Amino acid sequence: MIKTLKSYIREVLLENFQSHTFEPEIGAAIVNVNTNCKHYGSEGEVTAVSELPGDAGKTITYRVTNAGPTYEPGDELEKTLDQLAPANRQL
Repeated sequence: MIKTLKSYIREVLLENFQSHTFEPEIGAAIVNVNTNCKHYGSEGEVTAVSELPGDAGKTITYRVTNAGPTYEPGDELEKTLDQLAPANRQL
């Protein structure tokens, strides 16, 4: 009974952390919208989408297409899905 209850609680908690409706495909244009990230404002093209362990979300790898204080075109960055948005979204 305890094991079943723990499994249920884990499932509910993980579900709350995975409520993203935006899941880019390879080739999609994205932008980093996390104002606390040193790569904030970086834009790029998705090159890979990877699953985090334990079904805890996804990481997105993208090739940067613009320049900023800590990134330049051609850099490969990897971010969690919650830091990114479609490139047509306003910052």
